[in-house]
Amino acid sequence: MAEPTLQVVDTTHFLLLIGGGLVVVLSIFGILAVIISMLNYEVNPVKDRLAQLKEDGSFELGLQVKAGPFDDLKDILGKMAEPVSKSLYGQNKKYVKQVKSLLTEAGLNDSEEQIFRFMTHRASVGIAVGCIGAVAGLVFGSGSFLWLLSGFLGGFMFGSLIPQFMLRSNAAKRKAEIRFKLPDTLDLMVVCVEAGLGLDSTIQRVAEETEKMSPEVSYEFKRLNKELNAGISRIEAFQSMGLRSGVDEMRSLCAMIVQADKMGTSVATTLRIYADDLRTKRRQRAEELASKASIKMTFPLVLFIFPPLFIILMGPVVINAIIQFYPAK
Repeated sequence: MAEPTLQVVDTTHFLLLIGGGLVVVLSIFGILAVIISMLNYEVNPVKDRLAQLKEDGSFELGLQVKAGPFDDLKDILGKMAEPVSKSLYGQNKKYVKQVKSLLTEAGLNDSEEQIFRFMTHRASVGIAVGCIGAVAGLVFGSGSFLWLLSGFLGGFMFGSLIPQFMLRSNAAKRKAEIRFKLPDTLDLMVVCVEAGLGLDSTIQRVAEETEKMSPEVSYEFKRLNKELNAGISRIEAFQSMGLRSGVDEMRSLCAMIVQADKMGTSVATTLRIYADDLRTKRRQRAEELASKASIKMTFPLVLFIFPPLFIILMGPVVINAIIQFYPAK
């Protein structure tokens, strides 16, 4: 009686099948994008001009203009994924609040529409990666439905985490930039206040001067200036900026300015002392990173530098020893 043999999947054929599946999926998406763009194409000089102004940075509000062949396809995928996103993410109020906080810290619009748009984008990416995972599971599982379902669920979970990770990364980069540029901004505020400008005029001048040096800090001060001009009280405007930035140093700065405004103390002295404190903290963070560098260099030294160096130094010695003890016959 012949023993049952275990079938081994050929790696070459498996990779070819996965590559072919990916090519087919991407080709379908590309063909759909081209067809939809050709059907919806129309010459609109107003939209072209708005798109040009948006690219130049002179159109601050940034109206949404369809500028690429895949925008219509993104809209269709967004409409398809909208029910999925609302059922998966929209019911969790805690998560909605978390997304709103991340959007605010990343410098994006935190309206309810933008929140659900992000959730829809997350579901869309999850579905797209899930389809690729389903194709891979179908190929690897030889047509098994269980493998197909597992590949789709795994791809969906992985794909839905990509937008969340990117949003967190953008928020962290923006907070690090604000934290790094804040001491220099405070020095500029001290100069403006000591030159005789009022606090509101100082905020406006700092927002203009720091636009190229630090766009993130400039954006926060511009928004603060707009809120003050709109009639919002100074206390509420500064508290809103502190919460919106997500940076502890910015929150402390806003609290100190509000306290100095209430007590009638010198704002210039307060800003100068706090700027020195922030500069000291920045230097301490740089020293901390420098002290960690030697420890982080240990792993590449051991893995990538020591083995080649050992081979170069000891290789000739080992070869001469082999020749001496085991001469050729």
